[in-house]
Amino acid sequence: MKTKDIVLKELEKNRANYISGQELAEKLNISRTAIWKAINTLKESGFQIESQTKLGYKLLEKDDKLSEEGIRKGLREELKDIDIIVYDEIDSTNTEAKRRLYSSDVKDFTVIVSDMQKGGRGRTGKSFASPKGSGVYFSIILHPKDFYDFSYFDLTTVKAAVAVVEGIKEATGKVAQIKWVNDLFINGRKICGILSELDADFESRSVKSVIVGIGINVNEPKDDSFKDLKDIAGYIGTDVIRNEILSSILNAFYENNYEKKDKEIIEYYKTHSLVIGKDLTFELNGKKYTAKGVDINDKGNLIVDTGEKRITLSSGEVSIKGDFYKKG
Repeated sequence: MKTKDIVLKELEKNRANYISGQELAEKLNISRTAIWKAINTLKESGFQIESQTKLGYKLLEKDDKLSEEGIRKGLREELKDIDIIVYDEIDSTNTEAKRRLYSSDVKDFTVIVSDMQKGGRGRTGKSFASPKGSGVYFSIILHPKDFYDFSYFDLTTVKAAVAVVEGIKEATGKVAQIKWVNDLFINGRKICGILSELDADFESRSVKSVIVGIGINVNEPKDDSFKDLKDIAGYIGTDVIRNEILSSILNAFYENNYEKKDKEIIEYYKTHSLVIGKDLTFELNGKKYTAKGVDINDKGNLIVDTGEKRITLSSGEVSIKGDFYKKG
């Protein structure tokens, strides 16, 4: 670990409180000159660190720069040793996850995070706006220990969506709703998109890894990134720093994939659904339908009622439309 990262870890532990250069030097067994250089490097990287003669250094409570140390600080014990890779800028965290899977050994529950994405991706080839400094964009890489049933692919995204809703509520008190299968809304605007992908051999129907990419609009961008999306894109709107929000989501993600029963997760998903009981439209096999959302099955599929019959939809074959956005 680099000196700046070791120093940042100590500043995170003491966030909003001063710690002297002498104390840091003695605790970390490095020179005060090395401490000073590390502090300057961190400041140049964008961390809000205050220096005060006779008091030392402190990381400001409002500092909202994403960091491995800041994320790790809030993780449950089972996740304390996971790999967390943080970028200031990247094309896409899902794309980087694939690059790493193809080039090296990747630990289970590796998390790749970026402050912005130049090529954020959504379902069906759509782009996902990922402006700097206002959101959190990350991918989680999982290695299934048991046989992965392809027909349960939607359940992977269902579990992720519930984790985001739970994590946001835990960290900020805000309650999001879910548009099947992968979009989250607050106040009638989309604040989150999820893209789940498989690293699989489709001939043998074996899955090596699952990549779950999540993009969240935390606060209003400082630039005009949402200018053309003002009737669609929203944001959580909170003073809670992004590291804490991400930690809460990762903790919930762990619970949903390793502790909770699927039935419990699906019930939670349904209570936060934007589509159950709503009028919907979709196209399937070249035919257009109007239907009402009625249920989510144990595979995470959406069940709709056309008035003539019930149809079970999977996300790989259809996208639904409806009156999800708040007017004005």
